[in-house]
Amino acid sequence: MSYRTLPVLVIWLLVLASGSPRAFAQACPACSNPALQSSEKLEAGLDTLRPHSLRFTLNATNGFDYQGGHPNDKGLSPEGDLITVPLHEHVVSLDFLRSELTAEYTFATNWSVWLRVPFDIKAQTATVNFLEPATPYEQEAILRNRDIHHRTETYTGLSDLRLLFARRINGLFGQRGRLDVALGTSLPTGRTEEDPLKAGDEGRKHLHIQFGTGTFDPLFELHYAMALGERLSWALFSINRISLYENVHTYRGPFETTSGTSLGWELSDKVAVRTTLANFTQTQATWDGVRDPNSGLISWNLSLYLTFRLPHGLTITPGYRHPLWQRTLSDEGDTFTYGPTFLLNVSRPF
Repeated sequence: MSYRTLPVLVIWLLVLASGSPRAFAQACPACSNPALQSSEKLEAGLDTLRPHSLRFTLNATNGFDYQGGHPNDKGLSPEGDLITVPLHEHVVSLDFLRSELTAEYTFATNWSVWLRVPFDIKAQTATVNFLEPATPYEQEAILRNRDIHHRTETYTGLSDLRLLFARRINGLFGQRGRLDVALGTSLPTGRTEEDPLKAGDEGRKHLHIQFGTGTFDPLFELHYAMALGERLSWALFSINRISLYENVHTYRGPFETTSGTSLGWELSDKVAVRTTLANFTQTQATWDGVRDPNSGLISWNLSLYLTFRLPHGLTITPGYRHPLWQRTLSDEGDTFTYGPTFLLNVSRPF
């Protein structure tokens, strides 16, 4: 069974459980901040949040063919020494699945606590393009050096949890407007790695992909929605994460922000369609104060969602995100750029 089938299986398990049909340090921007505006923030209504209400949401983000890579002129000798070899290119691609379970509990009127628990599967493929002629000895050295940096492997693990306290303001900028403001912190539950820049310079094997920052990072979110008519709605959102200090491995994560706007149309009482334009910006991380060339990305993405409303408040929203434009902040690094991404959101109140 392919891991790509897991979102559907997880969704069905969640529905059944409800009881009714109701790189150097390669950066994976979509893994850490999926640029996904949660469907329940837009489609669940503009009503007041009542005390002791609870909502569970499962977001599944499945990305394919995210691309990274960089030129290289270093090889690794059989004795483990770095040597100069003909120019070649490390080519790295990534398929990933992020399943994030969110619990939102309202402890007072319009006051809630959000806990987000993400689990990631990251399947990396690493190859080499030989740009200049190389002898068999040099080719072996090139492949040996590639393998200490990038390997064809699949990594799984729990990423950093996120805990936020949110305040809902109804009637903002119009009787049918609503703003959710949330402040919180990440929790350093994701696996982290030692400095891969230093390890690469020393010819030591290391792992590029991390599952967290190893620090408590402040979080700030804004979700605004307004009904423009009986069938039309408009929304703005901004999701931000700020890293303020280094972890025990001297890694300091980047600043990440996902902001965008969306327009929704009610096709019927049971079906709605929404399109979202979002910008993702990630600054460069650092290792012991040195900028990580394998981080930093600016991208624009267009998403399309279709929401189905079922009994007992259950909503199911499949979606697709397409990259419109993107730029890495370093030409020397290995930042993954977006490929096609499929999305699935399931939400149910209790």
